Amino acid sequence: MERPTLEAMLDAAMGVERNGDAYAVAEDHGLSVYIGEPGQAMEVSEVIALKLHPTFCEATSREHNAVYLVEYSSLHGLCVRLPSGGGGRRAGFS
Repeated sequence: MERPTLEAMLDAAMGVERNGDAYAVAEDHGLSVYIGEPGQAMEVSEVIALKLHPTFCEATSREHNAVYLVEYSSLHGLCVRLPSGGGGRRAGFS
């Protein structure tokens, strides 16, 4: 993936706020990034912040208590998990 593609995805993602080259994920949202080759990607879950550098991305994960430095070409996609609950109808009995 190229940096402009990642920026467009992050700008469109709900619960992700941009501040210059840095992105913060809202506390009630979840964000995962996928790193590696197609069909063999590793999921980095519970990403709380991303910083875009000229040639690589810095992803901070709460779950792993780690910072991943990744070339844009190794990024494949994002998954945004919206807050759970929040009403709505569910199958079953009241």
